[in-house]
Amino acid sequence: MRRPLVEPTSRLAVWSLRLTLAGIAVLVIAILAARSDRLDGLQAVVALAIGLAVVGIGLLTAMLAGAIIWFTGYRGGRYAAAAVVLGLAISAYPAALVVIGWRLPTLADVTTDFADPPAFAITAMARPATANPAAYDAGRAAPQRRIYPEIRAIETDLPAESVNEIVTDLIEERRWTVLDQVDYRGPDREGRIEMVTRSFLLGFRDDIVIRIRHVNGRSRIDMRSAARYGRQDFGVNARRTIAALDEMRTAARRAQRER
Repeated sequence: MRRPLVEPTSRLAVWSLRLTLAGIAVLVIAILAARSDRLDGLQAVVALAIGLAVVGIGLLTAMLAGAIIWFTGYRGGRYAAAAVVLGLAISAYPAALVVIGWRLPTLADVTTDFADPPAFAITAMARPATANPAAYDAGRAAPQRRIYPEIRAIETDLPAESVNEIVTDLIEERRWTVLDQVDYRGPDREGRIEMVTRSFLLGFRDDIVIRIRHVNGRSRIDMRSAARYGRQDFGVNARRTIAALDEMRTAARRAQRER
């Protein structure tokens, strides 16, 4: 009895899914290694780039396999379709970051004081050699002024105790990890808090410092937030600083009304 003719399965379609899954595996390993500090920021970025490249190759292979299947009638469409769906799903977030990064200036370090930015001391020692320099680059001031004019120091007539309370409440709410803290004592001693926070997905570290000084009879709060790795942070540090400053301004106004 003659068997019915069955079209062969496209090997290209099968390999497209294999490549996509391999790329996803590399991405997962890179994320886990970054969060567990087995890879530093630069190494993690390289590993992620490799994983995304493999996913991209799998996606292109799937599209080519789909075209071949369309014209030849080969089997394996489900492999190519699965590779396309997975590849597009994995690539969506990095593609969105590319668009965001293209629209924003190259900026990964923001501050409220360009003339005398709060310096990193403890966090500078925690930065490895491959990390960004801890010293502030004055060339970042112009693009920050243009894009984020709302990032500016807070000045208030509140006493030192109230200012310390406002800053402490902010840190506790944001769950930033404090590395060093000196309480503000008005004209007698400036306050300083150095902190670190990690991104949700990859666990990349950003360093934060809040400085409190007595200037012209008032308390002045300055803040600086900077990524440890990379020249572009996709606006993360700016958004963090703006939100923190807005929260502290609101708290300061509330405290003044209650006096």
